[in-house]
Amino acid sequence: MRGLERIREYQLTHGTSYTLKRLWQKAVQRAFGTYDRLRARRAPDAAELERQREHPPEAGLISVVIPVYNTKGSFLSVLLDSLLAQTYSRWEAILYDGCSTREETRAVLDRYAKADSRFRVFRGESNLGISGNTNAAAALARGKYIALADHDDVLSPEALWQAARVIADEHPDMIYTDEDRMSEDGRRHMDPHWKPDFCPDTLRSDNYICHMAVMKKTLLEAAGGLRSGFDGSQDHDLYLRCAEKTDRIVHIPRVLYTWRENFHSMSHRDLERCLDSGCRAVEEHEARRGWTVHAAPVNREIRLWYEVDENAAVEALIFGESEDACRDCLAELEINTAWPRLTAALIVTDEKNRWSALDEAARSSEADFLLILDAGVREENPHFIRELMMYAQRPDVAGVTPVLTDEKKHITHGGFILAPETGARCDNEDLFVSAGGWHDRMNKVHNVGAVSLACMMVRRDVWTAPDPAYRSGLAAADLALRQREAGRVFVFTPQASAVLEKGPLLLSGDARDAEDLARLQKAWGSRLYDPCLSPELFRGND
Repeated sequence: MRGLERIREYQLTHGTSYTLKRLWQKAVQRAFGTYDRLRARRAPDAAELERQREHPPEAGLISVVIPVYNTKGSFLSVLLDSLLAQTYSRWEAILYDGCSTREETRAVLDRYAKADSRFRVFRGESNLGISGNTNAAAALARGKYIALADHDDVLSPEALWQAARVIADEHPDMIYTDEDRMSEDGRRHMDPHWKPDFCPDTLRSDNYICHMAVMKKTLLEAAGGLRSGFDGSQDHDLYLRCAEKTDRIVHIPRVLYTWRENFHSMSHRDLERCLDSGCRAVEEHEARRGWTVHAAPVNREIRLWYEVDENAAVEALIFGESEDACRDCLAELEINTAWPRLTAALIVTDEKNRWSALDEAARSSEADFLLILDAGVREENPHFIRELMMYAQRPDVAGVTPVLTDEKKHITHGGFILAPETGARCDNEDLFVSAGGWHDRMNKVHNVGAVSLACMMVRRDVWTAPDPAYRSGLAAADLALRQREAGRVFVFTPQASAVLEKGPLLLSGDARDAEDLARLQKAWGSRLYDPCLSPELFRGND
């Protein structure tokens, strides 16, 4: 009966459809153990773990900060045992107990503190909450780097060694790793979260960093520590403030941390409060950066509305092989969007001269924003221009794309994934537009490796010309790589939508221009990769 009560509690918080989806996912994983088998194949063997023990990186002391309050004894023991199993031995665990009343919690803390001096237990006079207890623990840390851990989770044996390796090699200000979940009883692992490298817009929409995070103690102090007013999304708030202080953030693409599913945690008990805290964190973060934004929870996601200049001039650069097609595209755009200062340049051109003609029109424009459109784009949603402009107005944004679908609402463009084998390909091609995809990313604003030149908005002063040597849609990949080197990002927003059927500029299907692909691979070599999507998603089941 307790299991049914928990499901009912989850359904009341998360909604019926999401609850049924999660129950189905768990049932499949429990029945077949598919991820457990994959996880076992990916785990380092005994020989590798011994090699790590014998070759510790020169990274100094790492302080693992753990807030504790009335933790179930068996959960806490599993976490502390995972620290004892670490292949990197230069660590300390700061266990700050917020005046637990549960005897088994106190007993476990005492037992481990007596067994190993690296466990440093401190008892507060009252429970300061997760943020207050974490801050109190961090203040007592002696290491240059601090690792944040929850009191009922688990670290993989190589977690601190991998963090130490990055510290020794790259000296970053902050590190984060991939993670997965395990059932509350610890019998099954599930839901691997293979994360992208640091993506600022992705972080604003969702705390994808989560665990494990390791940061310099000086960065934590400079950011102001965790804030109790954001409990439930305190990590999200902290990472946003850290990102304001540094761009030296390194991602380790390995599952090194396991989050225990606990129906009594705040993220399960009070999801709405967590979302509200996350929205306030993003609003304050953007205000500190000079941007006015309103954030609100919509369908259990953080939805952002940025202020835009209502008087901004937008010029649509509409290209196609006939003037009639370009005029039809413009007519739909004017009817559907009704932006007050919208002008257009109709570019009738063939494949051979497309990019040079587009660049000429862009350079002769006097508008604030350029909206690049293939003549086949139609059925834009009413706030299409405004939604794109929200992100295109930033000087660090090289281009913004909406979600493009066919008439049956299957995705034809959701941003490009950059990869050595294909050059680029559509993310989630053919997925039904509302399905969400990997970690529901298609329902959130997020950074992408590149966007198609078939539909993109950009500030005129950020415009960079496509290389006319490329004739196919792979010109967008080359452009993206050049913009990346200039420090700019691309943004996908599902809040803007339009219809464009599959075609060469969207790199639909498997067909690629062989000459363009060879040119791209030769020009970029090892730099032809996608920082906005984890390499784990391309590995298969090896």
